[in-house]
Amino acid sequence: MMLRMILADDEPIITRGIKKLLDWKMFGIEITGEYEDGRAAFEAIIRERPDIALLDISMPGMSGVDILRECKAMNNPVAVVFISGFQDFEYAKAALQYGAVDYLLKPVIREELLKAIEKSILLSGKERDDGREDAKGRIGNGIIDYAPLITDEDEGYVPIYADIVYRKEEDEQIKKLVHFSLVSFLEEYLNETGEGIVFRKDGKIVIVLKKTGADEVYKIVEDIWEKSVEASGHTTFFVVGDAVHSMSEIPEMFRQCLTKSGYLFFAEQMAVPVINLHEKIFAARENSETPGELRQKLFDAVIAQNEVQIQQISRRYGKLVMRLAEGKKEDACYYYCSAIRFMEERFAAFDLPGRGLDIRELLEKGRTSENFSEMRELFEQEFEAYPKIIREAAVNSDRKDILKAKEYIEKHYMENLSLNVLAEEIHMNPYYFSSFFKKNTGENFKDYVNRVRIEHALPMLLSSDMKTYEIAEKVGFGDIRMFNAAFMKIYRETPGSYRKRAREQGDR
Repeated sequence: MMLRMILADDEPIITRGIKKLLDWKMFGIEITGEYEDGRAAFEAIIRERPDIALLDISMPGMSGVDILRECKAMNNPVAVVFISGFQDFEYAKAALQYGAVDYLLKPVIREELLKAIEKSILLSGKERDDGREDAKGRIGNGIIDYAPLITDEDEGYVPIYADIVYRKEEDEQIKKLVHFSLVSFLEEYLNETGEGIVFRKDGKIVIVLKKTGADEVYKIVEDIWEKSVEASGHTTFFVVGDAVHSMSEIPEMFRQCLTKSGYLFFAEQMAVPVINLHEKIFAARENSETPGELRQKLFDAVIAQNEVQIQQISRRYGKLVMRLAEGKKEDACYYYCSAIRFMEERFAAFDLPGRGLDIRELLEKGRTSENFSEMRELFEQEFEAYPKIIREAAVNSDRKDILKAKEYIEKHYMENLSLNVLAEEIHMNPYYFSSFFKKNTGENFKDYVNRVRIEHALPMLLSSDMKTYEIAEKVGFGDIRMFNAAFMKIYRETPGSYRKRAREQGDR
């Protein structure tokens, strides 16, 4: 349930600033009142019984210390945090002996406010467990109240593990507050619906629902998920255990739920992160690709400098990693590092400069990822950096390699000269060589070779009596049709027509 808090300061700018410093709703706190004098604040504490009060120590009507002293005399458990100006600092510090939770010096600093609120929340929870009316079922004193699970019909119980996907920038203090907020929401939800209970065990959030049909359980959990996301502002994650028939079986079933806790790392990749013990979380498609196949395709796309394909294949590889990892962060990191190692090895095999990445360092970097989205982004950036290495290396070697290629074509044009043969001679991948050749000559490989062959065929057409099919064979064309097609593409007439026209012009 939401904790209630009031603010009191005779300077409204201070209360407005405090309201903006934190996302109070995310921490399960509702600000129920703002006051500019001590008397009004004290009356609100008596009337509304807030859990927390942030009070200026020096206010008209009643001072903050006066309010605290009266509250203690009345056994009112409100957690009081003092706010003081510099001139009242020693007074506020001394006021801790009256039972204040903490004191803050103006202007209030966010980190110090967080610490004070965390102390107040912990104190509020203890006070509730120690005797307030809404203490029943409250978490904190180690006693679990199973009474709400008891029904007239012995239908059994469904244990569920719940957790939160935290953000990378959130420190341990904020995580504790968000955790508290989620537990408070779950407690309020289950108290209102009567569908089960929630408690913490060894720092883990345990939900136990009264057993209903399997479909109904999932509807309840999905409803909890949707509303918990709204309440906490975070993605939440649930593992639904099998139904058990006695309370003594709940601990063992919950331990089984914890075996799936690794999927919390992948929760953001699930449309609704509610799973059970037996389902395949990321199911394989028919004819799905293997890691080796995708690594090779990724390498080919890098060599071809095809950025769109690199992104597409990287995404397919990420989906495969999620499936193969089976909820294990370490395994996901291993599969990604294996792809980087493969890339480095292939670059070395093709005499291309690699990036010299230290796989152990990369593994450690991957392990620090808060969730799979972050890990995937890390490695996709590593994949996308490889084409730049090729481009930088190409700047220094393009001219030399293209001259070598042209020289080879000039010497071997009459042979069965294929792109693969020449790529091997230049020590390049055929896919990369194809785009490399066109980029540096303005022609694709086939058209360039055909033009060289035709340049050598022209003297034979004009000064010999060789048949055109003999000339075609001599300059390297496989048959007369290929010779005719290539010749027509350049001169817009057949070799025979060209020869006849040239000779007729020579006879004039």
